[in-house]
Amino acid sequence: MSMTPLRSLAATAARIPNVIRSITPAACRFASSSSKSSSKASTQTSPLPKDDWVLPEIHVGPTHTSRYQQHYHDTLASDLMYMSYSHRLAQKPPKPEPIEPPQTGYEANRPRPPIMRGNRALRTKTTSVNEENVPQLESIIIHTMVKEAIINKSTLLSAIMALRAISGETPNGGGKKGSSGVEVIVAKKSAAAWKLRAGMPVSVKVELKGQAMYDFIQSLVDFVLPRLRDFSGIPLPPASTPKNSPASLTGIVSFGFSPTTMSFFPQIESNTDAYPRLHGFHVYFKTNLRGENAHEHARTLVSGFRIPFHRR
Repeated sequence: MSMTPLRSLAATAARIPNVIRSITPAACRFASSSSKSSSKASTQTSPLPKDDWVLPEIHVGPTHTSRYQQHYHDTLASDLMYMSYSHRLAQKPPKPEPIEPPQTGYEANRPRPPIMRGNRALRTKTTSVNEENVPQLESIIIHTMVKEAIINKSTLLSAIMALRAISGETPNGGGKKGSSGVEVIVAKKSAAAWKLRAGMPVSVKVELKGQAMYDFIQSLVDFVLPRLRDFSGIPLPPASTPKNSPASLTGIVSFGFSPTTMSFFPQIESNTDAYPRLHGFHVYFKTNLRGENAHEHARTLVSGFRIPFHRR
């Protein structure tokens, strides 16, 4: 083995300390300059105090167009006005003639005519249908009664989950401050026959307004009603029902469904195992109609959304 490689390695090792000494001052100067620049950048881009941070308000807009809402405003509203418009009600009644003061003392001291009294309720004033007061939906209420909740309150959970899935309503959810979500209804009076005490939770309900109620109608008409066996429509009240009854003077249309109907909603059918028990429910269509023929006009409005009715 020759000594030449060993000599070259020794010479290289002897030169390494000199190279390190020449590099170290430059590296220190670079490090000091970089630290100064970083300190300047940190002072320039220092974060703002926490009090100056303001969270932006997020408003959830419409995610889709409601076909049934467009159908009402484009077609159904004008048809309802054409079918239910009354020229007699549209005319303003003449103003009553002013009562003249008594001419003589005999007329002034005469007793007033007797006031007609009776036990019949006053007839509700009939609301005229015109271009400013077209029949329309105000809200839809879905109500479920759970009798088992008298013994076990936990049975209400399945009903609450089902109504929340069907309606999609949560308290102040989706940016809607007026949304109350699913509400638990408690008993107002005690009933010893059913072991019921005042204040016990017995049912749940949810109220839909705006676009949410039109989405519920679409699910009910397109997915649920066609799949019901032997379903001929919502039964109409008998012809002997008096037109002056409280139910006839309110523009509310109500009907009920069996527990099987709840499983046909697409929100529940996709995950039926998540609901240990299904319940029957009632649907209330609340309209802006009041007075004579209000119930008939309300049924006409509901039938315009393809919900059938039939005579028993």
